[in-house]
Amino acid sequence: MKLHYDLPLIGVTFFLICWGTIMVYSTSAVYADLRYHESSYFLQKHLLHLLIGIAGLILASSLNYRQWQRLSPWLMLGMLILLILMLIPGIGTEVKGGRRWIRLTNFGIQPAELLKIVLIIYVASYLERKQAVLSCFFRGLTPNFIVTSIYLFLVLLQPDFGTAVLIALTVLLMLYVGGGRPSHLFGSLIGLGLIGGLLIATHAYRVRRMLAFLDPWEDPQNSGFQIIQSFIALGTGGWLGRGLGESRQKALFLPDAHTDFIYAIIGEELGFFWVCVLITLFTLFIWRGYWIAWHIPDTFGKYLAFGATTLLSLQITLNLSVVTGLLPTKGLPLPFISYGGTSLVTSLFLTGILLNISSHVIENAVAPKPA
Repeated sequence: MKLHYDLPLIGVTFFLICWGTIMVYSTSAVYADLRYHESSYFLQKHLLHLLIGIAGLILASSLNYRQWQRLSPWLMLGMLILLILMLIPGIGTEVKGGRRWIRLTNFGIQPAELLKIVLIIYVASYLERKQAVLSCFFRGLTPNFIVTSIYLFLVLLQPDFGTAVLIALTVLLMLYVGGGRPSHLFGSLIGLGLIGGLLIATHAYRVRRMLAFLDPWEDPQNSGFQIIQSFIALGTGGWLGRGLGESRQKALFLPDAHTDFIYAIIGEELGFFWVCVLITLFTLFIWRGYWIAWHIPDTFGKYLAFGATTLLSLQITLNLSVVTGLLPTKGLPLPFISYGGTSLVTSLFLTGILLNISSHVIENAVAPKPA
């Protein structure tokens, strides 16, 4: 049977990955030339990850989304093993004080990124199976909280605070849409906030980030340096920018210019007008994702589409908020745009799942009604 996919979602995804590829080269060429003596070093790796991501998108869009529900227990078990293995020295690779990668020859895998897909599938399946008891805290929500907390604890041990927060917020929103009582979920959110505050207070570097968020000019050469450089990049771009490739901040002034802070360089090189275009494309992507979730009649498909769209929309929102100083600095790549191998593959795979669900929406829409 020929599948018919959501064309606007395909179109906006294509534009985003093309734009991202151009900006990865523009933002990384200077740094790559200085460090690796090859200006296209990061571009080459990005293109490799992009090919893998497109293959994942094609696979996910071709495979009936209901298959993921049957595979969910095995995916959860495999993810648990992978997260534990990553914490073992010699298996997990430590970069900048965090052990978040498993290195396979010249290729690295970030298990926390894969966990996003696996947990969304698990929670969507859980919501369908436990629909009758979700309004009960102990019978409906507590089992899910226990399982999710185990995986998030392993992520925090890496440590990867930003990804843990992103996944926790996505799960809470999925539980709310699935039928959890607002009072239960609001209380859980307060509990998460208290735990998050404790985790920040007990780590000096997180406290410094929080202080830099409140007043980056208090320590402009250290904790406040990155966000100040981001402000300079965005502020000097004006309406139409300096021109593609003409950024000054990417010349070793703004750290992580090609990864977490690529949005600031887009603002500097292309200006406010094209920043608005980018936000419009993200808005269109999010709208189509929620449109698919709203129109699919299958319960599992509805929660799966909602979870995939919510996770990507939250990651987009958190990244843009960090770069513009609305949230404390935290490393989260901008989906489809930033350099970041496993993150790009994950985003494209989730898009593939959305496309497969959309094919069933369209199939139901065009199917002849019985007389």
